[in-house]
This record gives sequence, C-alpha cells and structure tokens, in this order.
Amino acid sequence: MLAMLTAPLGIFSGLITPVQTAVNTRLGRSIGSPLRASLVSFSVGLLAMLTLTLVVGPYPLVPASALHGPWWMWLAGVFGVTFLTGNVLLLPKLGSLKTVIMPVTGQIIMGLLIDMFGWFGTQRQPIAPLRIAGTVLALAGFLIAVAGVKPRNHVNDAATGQGSGKTSNLSTLLWSCVGIAFGMCSAIQTALLGRLGVALQSPVKASLASFTVGLAALALVVAVKDRTYSLGDAPKKGNPWWMWTGGLLGATLVMCNSYLSAHIGTGLTVMLILLGQVGGGLVVDRFGLLGVPRRHVAAAQYGGIAIAAIGIILKAM
Repeated sequence: MLAMLTAPLGIFSGLITPVQTAVNTRLGRSIGSPLRASLVSFSVGLLAMLTLTLVVGPYPLVPASALHGPWWMWLAGVFGVTFLTGNVLLLPKLGSLKTVIMPVTGQIIMGLLIDMFGWFGTQRQPIAPLRIAGTVLALAGFLIAVAGVKPRNHVNDAATGQGSGKTSNLSTLLWSCVGIAFGMCSAIQTALLGRLGVALQSPVKASLASFTVGLAALALVVAVKDRTYSLGDAPKKGNPWWMWTGGLLGATLVMCNSYLSAHIGTGLTVMLILLGQVGGGLVVDRFGLLGVPRRHVAAAQYGGIAIAAIGIILKAM
C-alpha cells in the first residue's frame, strides 16, 4: 500500500531527470564542459540544501545516530559523481544508445540485489517469483522504450570507429560491462541516501551531506580531466536564466531518493524513478522542450513504458 501511495513521488522524481539533463546540457554548452556544468550544478544544489537545512532543521544538525552510523553511508555523493562521470566517459566509447541502456540495466540489477540481500542496512525483501518477473518485465520495458530513441544503425555509432574484428568487439563488451557497473553505482547511491536519511533523521540533511561529498569528489575529477574551473561564456548576457537551476532540480531528486529508499526499498525506488525518467525523456524529445531538438517517438517506445509500469506493479505486490 505504501508503495502505491509513494509511486507518484517516485515518478515525479524521475521526471526531474530529463529536465535537469536538458538544463545542464544548455549550461555545459556555454561553459564548454559537461563536467564543469555539473560542478556548477552541484554548487547550486549544495547552497540550496544548506539554506533549507538551516531553516527547517531539525537540530542538532548531526545527531548522535549519525555519528555512530557506518562510515560508508557518507559515500553516497561519491557514488553519484562516479555515475555522472561514467556517463561522460561512456558516450564516446559506446554511443548514446548503449550509454543509456547499460547503466539502466545496472541500476535495476543492483536494486534487486540490494533488496534481496539487505545490503547497506536496507530491509531485506524475500525472493518471490512475482517480484522477479516484475523486475524482468520492467527491465524489458525500459530497454524497449530507450532502444527506439535512435535508429538501429546508430546503436554502435561510437564503437564502429574503434577498430574491427575481435578487438573492437572485446572493447565494446568491456565498456558495456563498465556501463552496467556505473549504473550499479547509481543504485548504491540510492540505498546509501536512504540509510543516511534515517541516520540524520532528515532527507534534506542527507541531501546536504551527499552534495558536500559529491562536490569535493567532482572538483577533483574536473581538476584532473579539464584542468580548469573556467565558466567560459556562461556568465555573459544573453544566456537563459534557467540554465543555472540544474542544481535545484538535482537537490529535489536527491531528497526524494533519500525518502523513498528508506520507505519502499532501493529496487522499487530505482524503478519508479526510471519510469519517470524515461517517460519524461520521451516527452522532452517529442515536443523539443528546453531547447532539445524534437525527435520522433515511436509507438513501441510508449508501449515499452506501459510494459515497465506493469512490471513495477508486479514488483510492488
């Protein structure tokens, strides 16, 4: 029953993701780097969460339950940055389609494993055929919904230039496995956010902690990869004001993640967010929102969303 009541919140959280992606893409175009755009987004999110935490509390800001909690729960932000950086690394290696499909696969698999074995302090959920079937059905639906985004001849658009024969196939296979691993990092972040939210007695404070650690990790990544923190043309006049709001959207998503994971489990949280994310992405593509080029959305993609929704219902039963 709780899963059904919180389902709209999970879907809403997922809907934030394609909007945030479009916003950060616009910012990245002005800055000249997706990583530096994410760094700005993290900074804005951190300031928003700090302000909200100081206003709403509860106090003390770090209760004893958090001080005596497991050290690994503070690494939620690190796993989030790993997932973010992974997408940047995967795109030139796998192409846009597999860069979406592989992490989604990893998210769902890891979410299922976390629930089954009660990893990261989550409540263990018994293995049931209906839940397994729901997970498989949801994964199939998401893959159908995503696979229609680009034509088949573009599936290996990045891999085709990496050589030929066994070397190219092996490279693609290895990067595909890496993509699944990056997706698993996202599911782990969701579980850690739930654990952190319980320890800090607030999803808002959990978000603040995640953004603080994540910002430090991302700043290190930018220093190594970009070797500059320049904002490029972003501060100049003529740029839309909304391109600076990605951090606010991200903060909202992280808060919802923390709350949902603690109440309905990691696996179901991941699936609900993916439902909103993929469905929202199709809407953004279909209508060309926020400066995103309009793309045709096939009927099969809508069918994939419906299949995924049925799978999620089975998973929740």
